Amino acid sequence: MESAAGFGIPHEEIARLIINPQTGKTLDPKTLRKHFRNELDTGATKANIAVANSLFRAATGTGKGAVTAAIWWTKARMRWRGDGAEADDDTPAESKTFTFVVEDARRPGGEGSSDG
Repeated sequence: MESAAGFGIPHEEIARLIINPQTGKTLDPKTLRKHFRNELDTGATKANIAVANSLFRAATGTGKGAVTAAIWWTKARMRWRGDGAEADDDTPAESKTFTFVVEDARRPGGEGSSDG
């Protein structure tokens, strides 16, 4: 139930998937909410945390999608835009200079390093 609620499945649809073994009938949505209130209330938050965790790992990693994930993160979480303005502001942002230091995370002697 928690995962289904986290995916945004309506309570009525979740209830239709649960069969009462004594009656053979599907669960009433009111009964679902009564007995599984916590799961229904926390499913979306737990799903959001899982997705955010995955996105953060991708954005801070070195895999194929790292740059795309990092760009998405900066736009969604840091309100960056490609035109230099903040996402929710129509006025131009003041000119800013950013310096990024990229360190080689490979181990000494490993593939691509100068001493190996």
